[in-house]
Amino acid sequence: MSDQPGRRRVAVLCAALLAAAPGWAAEAVTVAVWGSSPAEVAAFEQAAAAFTASTGIEVRKQVIEDKYPDVLKSRFAGGNPPDVFYLDAVEAPLLIESGVLEPLELSAADQADFYPQFLQAFRGRDGRLYGLPKDYSTLALYLNPRLLKQAGYRADDVPRDFNGLMRFAQTLQGRLPRGVAAMIVEKDLARHLAALETSGQPLIGPDGHARFTGNAAAYAYLNQLVAGHAMKYLYSPKDDLGADWPGAAFGTQRTVMMMEGNWVQPSLKHDYGDIPFVSREMPTVNQRKQTMAFVVGYAVPRGARNKAAGLRFAHYMTGPGMRLWASASGTLPTRRSVEAAMQVRTEPALSAHVAGAAYATVWSRGIELPVLNTNFGNQFLAAFNGAKSLQQALEKAETVSNREIERQR
Repeated sequence: MSDQPGRRRVAVLCAALLAAAPGWAAEAVTVAVWGSSPAEVAAFEQAAAAFTASTGIEVRKQVIEDKYPDVLKSRFAGGNPPDVFYLDAVEAPLLIESGVLEPLELSAADQADFYPQFLQAFRGRDGRLYGLPKDYSTLALYLNPRLLKQAGYRADDVPRDFNGLMRFAQTLQGRLPRGVAAMIVEKDLARHLAALETSGQPLIGPDGHARFTGNAAAYAYLNQLVAGHAMKYLYSPKDDLGADWPGAAFGTQRTVMMMEGNWVQPSLKHDYGDIPFVSREMPTVNQRKQTMAFVVGYAVPRGARNKAAGLRFAHYMTGPGMRLWASASGTLPTRRSVEAAMQVRTEPALSAHVAGAAYATVWSRGIELPVLNTNFGNQFLAAFNGAKSLQQALEKAETVSNREIERQR
C-alpha cells in the first residue's frame, strides 16, 4: 500500500523549501520591457530582486528590443500577453479603449501623491486607472556656458521668454565660429504641443480632430521656427549638422543651445564629460510656463496568466520600489513623496526638469494622436525646409489628418 499521507507531507515540505530557498520562487511574474540604458537595466534588476525578496515572486524579464508597441499588440492578439509591461502614455489610450487592460486601484492618498496629469494619462473614460506611472522626463533648455562666454555672453543673458530667445539666437549666431549653431530644434509635434497650446486653443479637439489652422498664436510660434531656420540661426541637428541626435550636436559643441529631455544627461556626463552645460526651465510662450512630459507606466493585461502577480509588481514598482528604481536608474520619480525624499529639486542639473512637472503637458492625447503626429511632422518638415509655406503645411496636415481619422471610425 502506498504512503499517501507521507507523500503529501514531502510535497508540502518541498514546496516550502522551494519558496524559502535563495534564488528560487514558487511563483513567477513575466514583465515585458523595452531595451534601455545600462543604468536602467541594472536598476531594474535591483528593484526586481527587492520585489522577489519582499514577495517571494520570481521576476522574469522579457526585453523587446525593436517595435515594442507592435510586438505587444501581436502578443495581445495571440492571447499571450505578459503579466505586466511598460506602457508609454502616448500608447495608453488605444489599449484602454480596446478593453485589454485590467483596472488598477489606488487609495485617495496614493492618488494625491502622484502628479495629477501623469495619472490622468492612464485614466479611461470610465474614470478608472489602467496604468500606474513609474517615471517621467520633461524638456528643458540646455546652454553651453563656454561657447556663450566666447561669444561675449553669460547664461544669465539668455532670455527666458520664447520671443526674446529667438531674437537672442539671431544675434548670437553672428558671434559664433563657422559651423556652430546658435540653437538646434527638433521638428516633431511631441516637442512643441505644450507651446502651441499656451494660447488656450487646443490643437486637438475633444472630437479627436486636428485644429492646426485658425490659431494665430500657434502660427506665430511655428513661424518663428521656420524663419529662424531660413535665416540660419536655428538648425536641425541631423539634417543641418550631421548629428544623429541632439545630444551629439551639443556634446561636440556644434550648438550653443538646445531644448531637450533629461535623458540627455547621462551621455553629456559620461560621453562628453569635458563639455559644461546649464539646464533651466523651458522658455515661456505667451507669458505662460510650458514644457512637455513623457510618462511611462506599468499596466496589467486582463488576459495575463498571473494577473495577481502582475498587479503586485505594478503596485510595488510604483510604490515601495520607486525610490530604489529612480535612484539607481537616474529617472525622475512620479510620486512627490519620493521626489522629496530623493531631494532631486536641489540637484542643479535636474531642478529645471523637476520644476516643469507641475505644469507639463503630457504627450498623450487620445487614440487619434499618432495620426495627427505623423501628418504634422511630415508637413511641418516641408515648411521648415522651405518646400512650402507654413500656412499650406498646416492646412494640409489638418485636412489629411481629419480625413484619415474619419476613415478609421
